[in-house]
Amino acid sequence: MPTEIALSPSLFANGALLFYVIGLLMREGLLLRTFLLAGTGCYLLYYFTIADTPLWDAIYASTCIAIANVYSILRSVMDRSTIGMSHDYKELYGHFPTLTPGQFRRIMRCATWHETEAPQELCHQGFEPEALYFVQKGPVFLSRSGQRIRIQPQQFLCEISFVQGRGAVASASVLLGAGAQYVRWDRARLYRMMDRSLPLANAVSAMFNKDMSHKLARSWPHSHAPVPPAKRQSEARLVS
Repeated sequence: MPTEIALSPSLFANGALLFYVIGLLMREGLLLRTFLLAGTGCYLLYYFTIADTPLWDAIYASTCIAIANVYSILRSVMDRSTIGMSHDYKELYGHFPTLTPGQFRRIMRCATWHETEAPQELCHQGFEPEALYFVQKGPVFLSRSGQRIRIQPQQFLCEISFVQGRGAVASASVLLGAGAQYVRWDRARLYRMMDRSLPLANAVSAMFNKDMSHKLARSWPHSHAPVPPAKRQSEARLVS
């Protein structure tokens, strides 16, 4: 004769206890919430089977807790994933290596996309820029103390004064040619957003520190280049 396995309410209660204890021992937030959700599921089964009539009040309360937990889990997953990002967003996100996808989505709330139809000045030397910029493509010109050079796109602009803080002025003037495409972040909104979130502020600061160090390395391409052997020998003869 087949043996019937009785699922007693105590089994569900013990299962809930096990999931809760394991979850609370987890240091990783997503795993913690996943185990707590499993424990809540066990408690729901317990409330359905502990009495002749389900304990509806307890079931309602546990269901609300489970829904809130599922919402937090989905937010945590989206914070780590680029799911739902458009191609342009994903391409731009590649220039934010220190930010999580969730942090990137957050700062994009104060960003706007633009394309110039005529030459346009983004900032003027000696004045505080109104925004932070990332130029995707198009002609970009940098002017400082009467000297003007053309620089490559695919880089941030006005980031030095942004890192220096509120009230910092631009160290050079930036002019975009016609047809340039760029992303603009309102500085005031971005500062307020960073003031409310220390992890976001640290991630943005780390990103710009890394970006500026790369720019410095590119601006001195021969500073770390090895000295040719012939030049070393001639220098040695001059010294001797």
